[in-house]
Parts: sequence; C-alpha cells; structure tokens
Amino acid sequence: MLSSRYLHLHEALGLGPMWLNRGAKVLPAETAAAYAPQPAPQAPPQTTAAPQTVARTQPAAAARLAAMAAVQPAAKVSDGPSVHNRPSEKIPPAPAERPSENGNADAQTAADPALLAAIQPAAVMVVSICPAPEDSATGKLFSGSAGVLLDNMLAAISLQAADAHKTSWVKASAAFTPEPPPEQVAAALPQMQAELAASQAQVVLFLGQVFAQPHYAEIIAQLCGGTPAFTVPHPARLLRQPQLKKQAWEELKKLRDTLPPRTGTSTQP
Repeated sequence: MLSSRYLHLHEALGLGPMWLNRGAKVLPAETAAAYAPQPAPQAPPQTTAAPQTVARTQPAAAARLAAMAAVQPAAKVSDGPSVHNRPSEKIPPAPAERPSENGNADAQTAADPALLAAIQPAAVMVVSICPAPEDSATGKLFSGSAGVLLDNMLAAISLQAADAHKTSWVKASAAFTPEPPPEQVAAALPQMQAELAASQAQVVLFLGQVFAQPHYAEIIAQLCGGTPAFTVPHPARLLRQPQLKKQAWEELKKLRDTLPPRTGTSTQP
C-alpha cells in the first residue's frame, strides 16, 4: 500500500503511474502515517550520573593536588649537582673523626714507666719502625740473623752491644707493617722522647728507609731535637740486598765521627 503522496511525487518527477505496481493500493496521507515505522524510544538522559561523578572526582583531585604540593618542595633541588651526586656524600670524614686503626695507639700516648726503668745509659739509640715477625715470635727485638748483622755494624764503628739502646717506634701491632699509620706513629712519640732522655744517647740511628720519607721529617725532628740522627737500611734488607751495605757503611762512618772519642777504642777507616 502506498500513500497518495507518492503519486504526486512521481507525477512531479515525470515518472507517471507506470512505475507503480499494478497491485498497489493507494491510501490517503493520514492513513499512511499510521503505518509508518516509529523510531525506537530513547531513554531519558540520566541527570544524576554527572553530579555523582563530579562529586566523586573532586575529592580525588583535591587529594592528588595536595600530595603533589607536599612532594614538590622536598624534591626541588638547586641548579648545582643532583641529589644523588652531592659532593657532601662523597667527601670522606675528617681525620679527627676517624677511629684509630690500631687499638694500641691510644695506650702509647704516655710513656711506660717499667720500660723506662730498664733502660741503661747508651751512646746511641737504635730505632726500627716496628718489631719483625720473628721478633714478635721470640719476644726479643732484633733477633735472628738481622740482630747479628746489626751488632756487627755497631762493632765496625767501635760500639759494643751494650753501647746501644735498641728499640722500636711501634711497640706492638696486630700485624707487621713496614709503614704504620701516621696517627699510630704520632701517638708513640711521647714514649720515644722518654726513652731518648732515659738512655742519654748522643746519636739516634734509624733503621729502615721509611724514616727517610718526607712526611716523617717533622715527627723525627720533634723526637731528636738537637740530637744528630742518621738513617741506614734495615739489617734484614741488607741481608736480602747486600749491594746496599756500602750506602749503610757511609752513614755509619758519619755517625762514628759525630760521637766523641771513646777511651780504649780504635777507629776503623
């Protein structure tokens, strides 16, 4: 069935009734409107959803903004190095705050009265940096072949073993080290000064090239004051490197010439 409006449309387009099916029935426009398909009913807009969403979003947004405001000031860094590369984190602690590297260093800040009482007057005070491992094992300083060579060195300049006060700068150490920490050496200075005074030595003989290091010059000067001092390789090193004996002999001759003439002794060239 067709509405009569189609007929008018076909006539206006010049199609005529030939286009229409012969069996088609024409209905009035009012009737055709009743048969026209109706659009599907649309659901009314939900006006309550938006307010609920806004109501839920506002507190979350406010909390997020508050959290950002709290974090941003703490994370703000100057134009200098980043937080992970601040120089202060890489600066080592001050030497005064460092713990002592040897527990015996503090105990040596005062002279040992028992050790001083056993010291006899001597012409020379012989000093090594610390006891050798074999000395610690035997409980005797300058033991073994190094001690024998030391006595021969002294005899070469007309000194007997009793003419020398033999000692070590560091009296005790957890392990042998050819160069103890500077703070440990400085802590033992009062003990060494007391030993030099008790021995009444006229010359100090240092064994080991460690005493020739520039950073030891000041503390050696504090110990010796006006007392002449000489440095030769340690006897243990002379045993390993005999070519150094000539160097040691030259220093020993200077030491011998510094001492006043001794009665009943002869000097060697």
